[in-house]
Amino acid sequence: MRACILVLSVCAGACAGAARPPDGPPGPAPAGTSGGPTTSGPSTGPGPAGPVDIAPPVKPSAMAADLGALGLDPKAMPTLDKLPPEKLRQVMKTFTKALGTTCNGCHDPNDYRASTPNKRVASRMWDFYVRGLALEDGSPLYCDSCHGGKERFLDRHDDKGVRAWMDANFVSKLKRKDGKPHACEGCHGDPFQPKILTGWRRP
Repeated sequence: MRACILVLSVCAGACAGAARPPDGPPGPAPAGTSGGPTTSGPSTGPGPAGPVDIAPPVKPSAMAADLGALGLDPKAMPTLDKLPPEKLRQVMKTFTKALGTTCNGCHDPNDYRASTPNKRVASRMWDFYVRGLALEDGSPLYCDSCHGGKERFLDRHDDKGVRAWMDANFVSKLKRKDGKPHACEGCHGDPFQPKILTGWRRP
């Protein structure tokens, strides 16, 4: 069984501040296409408890047991190319579960080996987020930490609210596993590049 390589494809944004519009990941689009913004209803922006109606808060992965059953340490995941084919297929099943999607969300149904924009994003997400970041308390970060069973989880129509949500979740709640400071530039670079997913989709 072939499964799609989908990883935290929306976690690509860790920025805040009106001068820095986020590239908050829109989630995977069908293979070979670019995803656009999605809306899920009105957003009320930041409130007393933080941004609301933008997306659920980032949380520790609930899939640690699934990964452990595959002989993987959720806190020290290998690169995808180091996984044997059979284990990689099992890992990809966790992607579809975490994002509530199917193999074709990333794969070209006519050629599963072909590179697609979403496969390229997925690989970057794996290295940047699954392998590179963790929750502040050390809890593992995985696809479900942000997606929670949905391909697209950010209501992006309120730019100010999205920036505040990203700052509260992608910056304040996460840390780099290499011990270096974690900030917007860790994903968006310096000089700041707001549309990082656009670049990641390119061959």
